[in-house]
Amino acid sequence: MELRQLTYALAVADTGSFTAAARRCHISQSALSTQIAQLEGELGVRLFHRTTRQVSLTEAGELFMATAGRMVELADELRAKMSAYTAESLSTLRVGSTQTATRVLDVPAALGRLRGRYPQVRITMTAGPSAELIDAVADGSLDIALAGSVSPLPDPRLTFRPLAAAEPLVAVVPVISPAPATSSTAPHGPIPLSQLAAAGPFIEFHPGSRLRTMVDTLFRDAGLHREIIFELGQIADVTRCAANGLGIAVVPRTFTVGLESTGTAIRDIEGDPALTIGAYTRRSAHEPVLHAMLELFGQRGLSATSG
Repeated sequence: MELRQLTYALAVADTGSFTAAARRCHISQSALSTQIAQLEGELGVRLFHRTTRQVSLTEAGELFMATAGRMVELADELRAKMSAYTAESLSTLRVGSTQTATRVLDVPAALGRLRGRYPQVRITMTAGPSAELIDAVADGSLDIALAGSVSPLPDPRLTFRPLAAAEPLVAVVPVISPAPATSSTAPHGPIPLSQLAAAGPFIEFHPGSRLRTMVDTLFRDAGLHREIIFELGQIADVTRCAANGLGIAVVPRTFTVGLESTGTAIRDIEGDPALTIGAYTRRSAHEPVLHAMLELFGQRGLSATSG
């Protein structure tokens, strides 16, 4: 008994015709009839009543088809699973992540869990500015970029899926003299951008990142100029320099954990600017491993934004 014979028999039962079943199975009617006859000979029963006008199931045929249908479904399911396994075992997942995304999403932990689930997958990771990583997804050299949101999307081939709550931007500043409690510049209240700009100079992350673009835009839209004395490649270094009194830094809050205990002033910024971290993928991407990675962040209910 061969699987193709079961498929042919099911097609005859479904269409009620050897001719129609042969067309569905893309073989000649004579070849299909031969296979059905061989199957009946092996089973020792007739599966069909044959007349010049119609084909119908015998009692044995009714019994046979119920089980044959399940066998064909199981075979299809097995093929699909093996196909997915083969694809995964041969695939490489190419991940790009900004410094903020790596910290906020704990990307190494997520990739570790992914490796445990798909040990056959080769995972590569690239760090860089968001603009470079997003472009790499668009041109196909990366599968996913974890970075801050950009609106509108820079390429219509991309989608963006938020993966975490918006990350607040805060100011690491020298201690400012107390102001009246009714003032918006109270030591523990949000600091206005105008006061922040006047208190410079600034230590900034290098250009090309979503963080730098966002901070530049905040001050430009407010009509404020700020003096920049350092441009560094690591946000942790930016924060550390500010904490040591070399200037002011505007950074994601996650990079300031533990600094307040050292006496460094961490101030919220008026207007509550925040960076939304998420995943950029190509709209055509359907790789199971890629979707599994997104699921690891627990964001299956968040809808993607398309360009």
